[in-house]
Amino acid sequence: MASAGLNCVNFNLRRASRAVTQFYDRELEQAGLTSQRFSLLHTLGASDGLELSVLADLLVMDRTTLLRNLSPLEELGYVSDIPSDTKRARKVALTEKGLDALRIAYPIWEKAQDAVISAMGEDDLKRLLKRLNSIVRKRNFKEFSKENPS
Repeated sequence: MASAGLNCVNFNLRRASRAVTQFYDRELEQAGLTSQRFSLLHTLGASDGLELSVLADLLVMDRTTLLRNLSPLEELGYVSDIPSDTKRARKVALTEKGLDALRIAYPIWEKAQDAVISAMGEDDLKRLLKRLNSIVRKRNFKEFSKENPS
C-alpha cells in the first residue's frame, strides 16, 4: 500500500505539475502574472474572443474555476466581455491592455520554456507533450487504450 502513491499516475502528474507551475510562476512574476493567468491571456490572444464554454473546454477547466481565474484579469482590464453570436453565451476577449501584458510576458515565458526544454531535452519533451495531449483528448478514459508510447 505504501508504494501506491509513488506508482499513482494522478499523484505523480499533480506533483510534477506543481513543480513546473511553481517554476513558471516565479519567472512570470516579473510580468505581474501567474502561469495560470498567462495561459488564459495566451489562449484568448490566439483568438478574436471565446465563449466561456469553449474556453473552459480548451483549458480543461470547470466554469466556476474559469470565472475565478478570469475575474482578476477583468479587474486589471486585460479581459472584457464582447458580443457573442448566441445571446445566451458569455464571450470574452483580450483588451489592448491585455495584449500589452501578453507582449511583456511572452519573452519571459519563452526564456522559461527554453530552460525547461534544455533541462528535459527536446525529444523527451516532444514525447511527453504527445502523451499528455493524448490523455487530454481521452479525458473520460472510457476509450483509453494502450497506444504506442513513442
